Amino acid sequence: MQALHSPGFLARLTETWFHRPSTPTRVVMDLTRRCNLRCEMCNTWRIEPAHELDPGEIRRVLGRLPRLTWLDLTGGEPFLRADIAEVFDAVLDAAPALRVLHFPTNGWFGERTVEVARQVRRRRPEVALIITVSVDGPRDVHDRLRGRAGSFDRALATYRALEAIEGVETYIGTTVTASSEATLPALGQALRDELPGFSPSSWHWNWLQISPHFFANGHLDALPRGDGLVWAHLERRGLPRNLVDLMELVFLLNLEFYRRGEPSGIVCQALRSTLFLSPEGDVYPCHVYDRPLGNVLQTDIQTLWRSDEVKAARRDIERLACGGCFTPCEAYPALAGAPLSTVAQTARRSLALLDERLKVALGAREKVG
Repeated sequence: MQALHSPGFLARLTETWFHRPSTPTRVVMDLTRRCNLRCEMCNTWRIEPAHELDPGEIRRVLGRLPRLTWLDLTGGEPFLRADIAEVFDAVLDAAPALRVLHFPTNGWFGERTVEVARQVRRRRPEVALIITVSVDGPRDVHDRLRGRAGSFDRALATYRALEAIEGVETYIGTTVTASSEATLPALGQALRDELPGFSPSSWHWNWLQISPHFFANGHLDALPRGDGLVWAHLERRGLPRNLVDLMELVFLLNLEFYRRGEPSGIVCQALRSTLFLSPEGDVYPCHVYDRPLGNVLQTDIQTLWRSDEVKAARRDIERLACGGCFTPCEAYPALAGAPLSTVAQTARRSLALLDERLKVALGAREKVG
């Protein structure tokens, strides 16, 4: 992941320590609401399809963001798009400063996904390509949660194929829900069985989030409890070996306390360095905050970024009028963009967790004695 240590990327990453950039440095772009699966925790597939930004429109919009260094392409399932190769070409053409490109996939369209990954590596080898393949439980649990038989096996086949491509960082991504949390230990074993040499450091967790405009899952009310799960995953992962591992460690440490009901305490970067773009071209602060701020097909994205409406939304985010969240899509840029609060909160919470584990260990020893 040499690209993550390049001077250009680090300069953009640290820019918001001092001021709000003139254009976003990171964008999450939803390429389609369509999906071939019927996931229990996401209803994006129920939203009536509308216009999706085509490759030419994507090229024009991203071409107006000269400081863009970090791009997440998501869905729905991005690889349902017949023009997905042209979409990635448009992205690579329009974003010369790009240094990190990430996308998730459910793995159903393996050949198409592998072809695009090779296309990115061939055209822009200096860009760190990070791909997350979604797996939410052991085979029977995953297929039930995802609503389609065979989705577990297809996901792992795609993971294996992607992992074999030089220069591609491939992860298993699991959304922790009330339905899946009890099966996570079994999933860990299944991943070890199905993927020889699989490392827990390649297993990424996301806590279930509610988002009317992205997941269309506002009807859900059963959130995961997660007692002991995050600590077990921290122990499983061990010490960080690189920058991505370190970011995940810090994320998980703070997630444990967010899960318990604490505000994250780390300044969100939504509308300071980042924004969310819907398939139709609507700008939102992020993928959770349901507050449309304009459409890039009607108003230039730079004009929107500098508008009073966007600045007012940013002020509301700073005072947590958005409700606050700690999902990876927003947590990672927050951790990187707010170092003082990140270090302070992480240090305090690390000490608290270690104190808790020490008391548990002493209690167990006293019982044995």
